[in-house]
Amino acid sequence: MHTTRRGFLQFSSAALAASLIPSLVPQAAGAAPLRVPLGVGAPQLRERWIDALTSRRTIAGAPSRFTDAVATLDKGVSNLLAQIAPTATRYFAPTDWSVGATDLARSNQMRMNYVHLEKLATAWATPGSAHEGSAAVLDAVRAGLAHMHDSIYNPETEWWGNWWSWNIGAPRPLANTMALVHDELDQATIDRYCTALDHFLPERDPRLQLHPNGVQESNGANRVDICQGVIVRAIVQPDPELLRDAVDALSPTWQYVTEGNGFFADGSFVQHSTIGYTGTYGLVLLGGLSKLFALLAGSEFDIVDPTRSNLTGVIEGSFAPLMFNGQMMDAVRGRAVARYELRSRDNGDELIEYTLRLAEAADPAVAARWRGLCRQWIESNDFSDIAASTNIGRRALVADLLASDVTPQADATGPRFFPAMDRLVYRSSDASWAMCVAMCSNRIAWHEGTGAENMHGVKTSQGMTYLYLANDDRHYDDHFWATSDLTAPAGTTVDLTPLAPNPEGEWGEQTPQNEWTGGTTLDDLAVTAMHLVAPGGTGLTARKAWFFQNDLVIALGSDIASASGGEVRTVVEHRNVGEQPRALTVDGAAVVAAQRIDRARWAHLDGVGGYVFLGGSPALLAGVAQREGRWTDNATKANADTQALRRRQYATLALTHGSDAGDSATYAYALLPGADAARTAARADDLGARVLRNDADAQAVRLSSGVVCAAVWRAARVEKIDVGGPATLIVAPVPTGVDISLSDPTQQQDAVELTIKAIAGDHVFGPDADRVRLTRDRAWTTLRVDTAGTAGRPLRFSVRKHAA
Repeated sequence: MHTTRRGFLQFSSAALAASLIPSLVPQAAGAAPLRVPLGVGAPQLRERWIDALTSRRTIAGAPSRFTDAVATLDKGVSNLLAQIAPTATRYFAPTDWSVGATDLARSNQMRMNYVHLEKLATAWATPGSAHEGSAAVLDAVRAGLAHMHDSIYNPETEWWGNWWSWNIGAPRPLANTMALVHDELDQATIDRYCTALDHFLPERDPRLQLHPNGVQESNGANRVDICQGVIVRAIVQPDPELLRDAVDALSPTWQYVTEGNGFFADGSFVQHSTIGYTGTYGLVLLGGLSKLFALLAGSEFDIVDPTRSNLTGVIEGSFAPLMFNGQMMDAVRGRAVARYELRSRDNGDELIEYTLRLAEAADPAVAARWRGLCRQWIESNDFSDIAASTNIGRRALVADLLASDVTPQADATGPRFFPAMDRLVYRSSDASWAMCVAMCSNRIAWHEGTGAENMHGVKTSQGMTYLYLANDDRHYDDHFWATSDLTAPAGTTVDLTPLAPNPEGEWGEQTPQNEWTGGTTLDDLAVTAMHLVAPGGTGLTARKAWFFQNDLVIALGSDIASASGGEVRTVVEHRNVGEQPRALTVDGAAVVAAQRIDRARWAHLDGVGGYVFLGGSPALLAGVAQREGRWTDNATKANADTQALRRRQYATLALTHGSDAGDSATYAYALLPGADAARTAARADDLGARVLRNDADAQAVRLSSGVVCAAVWRAARVEKIDVGGPATLIVAPVPTGVDISLSDPTQQQDAVELTIKAIAGDHVFGPDADRVRLTRDRAWTTLRVDTAGTAGRPLRFSVRKHAA
């Protein structure tokens, strides 16, 4: 360790993180944490935060490693300096909203002025920047802060537009900028800006937020964001009482919830009450906490709540199952899928960074496993290069990892069901493919859109199947969301009647009043199903179910009906194959133009896999064609990148139910990810599974192993199993009895009853055996399963002749 320019101490990124981040393992009783007194101006904590904002210690340790990243920062700052043009409504010219803008857009553009000022201040404080210590940049920052305060962001202004801009979007960069140039501002100026921040914080309480319907209690990622701004503001002034209040307000964000926003015990993360949001808001929460833990470690404001160890569980329980080849699955990224500048790989990079930061505080075994996962995510992604990130702190963490002897850690395989957010993820045993099924329910909305973005994504959670292939990192990040047909995504059953933008409202405010959505898993098997009530008032309804095993996905649909008179289709595949078409065949014949094929048995798409159409499937529509679109088709943010016309080739397979779909319309098909044409043709002759039922009461299959998988909508018999009410279940025969996995998909029943004929055994054991009551009557065995309070989670137990 030695002194470097500006008097900063040089550390490796790993050593610095280890010195700052508190352990995620609960502190031993009676252990006294190191205390760093706040002191006037909170210099210790403020300097730490500047370290985090600028990565100045990391740069000072190896400046040549970050030359290009600093150059990128410099270029952006030079552009901003040229755009300073103060008016009564803004400081930077690009954010002029004086004519024709909505309040929502105006509030967003207001906060962007502070984002730009923070960028200027960051360059001013960054070692090696062309703007380091620049008097001109400092003058621009101070003038900008004063102008924005005098013109807009002050105690005389009543907020308008998006509450987020006033509570989070402006306060965080304003507080950060004050921290960066603190020594160049007098106390009266700091106090004035802090008063403005307090004005927009209801009751000066970090637990509260503004809202169009009145002040509300914040939660989840929004709570962390609000607290971050308040904590930095309190350090800058300083205000120890407010700082303590903000730190104390963080604790609820990592507690498991049973409704509303936050992490659920099943691994789900929900934000805005109705959106599965692990991949964006969940990351915001995780990233914010990792930074605040580091900031406050060892101080008198250290976060010592032992329940913070919950974060150890969410890395592998909530986030890791949704990563594939370093990409965060789009099914949990909400409206962010419509953002040109934020692809799944970008959210994946964020998870890698935050996991590596938290690994510095985890116990050695957990840390090694997390770092191994991060290495695997990095090395398996050929589409992006996180090691070249312009985020200096991220790049340093990755460089340390890749220079280490950490062994890559494979992702967990098989199924993972998230009942609280209606998502099922399945990963093959050889890691060659993964699929996420995105569903909705009376708890989870069809989608989240606003007037500014994702206004046409309403069908993306009505059974969309996201297929990820190890040999195709580009599919969803290669302009998929600008060029795909959002009226008919893969896996969905849709009515093609045109819909208005956000037909069920903005911000996920409406949910379909369906019967249920749920699922269950057993080892490498999974069942998930949803009662579809489609958006937009078309009257479309259907019962949709998916059955997974290691090399096969069977999709069943029944009870399909619509009242609109529009064409109804079930989309088997809608695949972005890039800029050049790929070979698509149906029953061995090449598809060279869009066509309708009756009684199709199988299809194959080069580089993707095979599709088998089971008995009685409706006519197939098949084709490979170029599609085009712009990012502005689904978002209003306009610049050269978002307005550019993109063209991609799409292979599409769809089953048409016609324009008069009756309530007896059905479909049945199977997917064989990665299969070649010969294997697909062979499986069309012998699928290795048989459909048992596909009707309004039950949808079920029997696998070649004898396993029965079922989605039961109401009391029904499936082969030799009577099911007393709604359930998803898997019944697997074993030599001395059966293994069973069952869930209550309604999340409201006290019990589900199964009566099974001719099974051996009268002893119940397994993880959930205490919930099962067994009775026998001659050849029938009745199992009453207590499902009260299970919130739709799979229950697993076995019936055997003898205890295992």
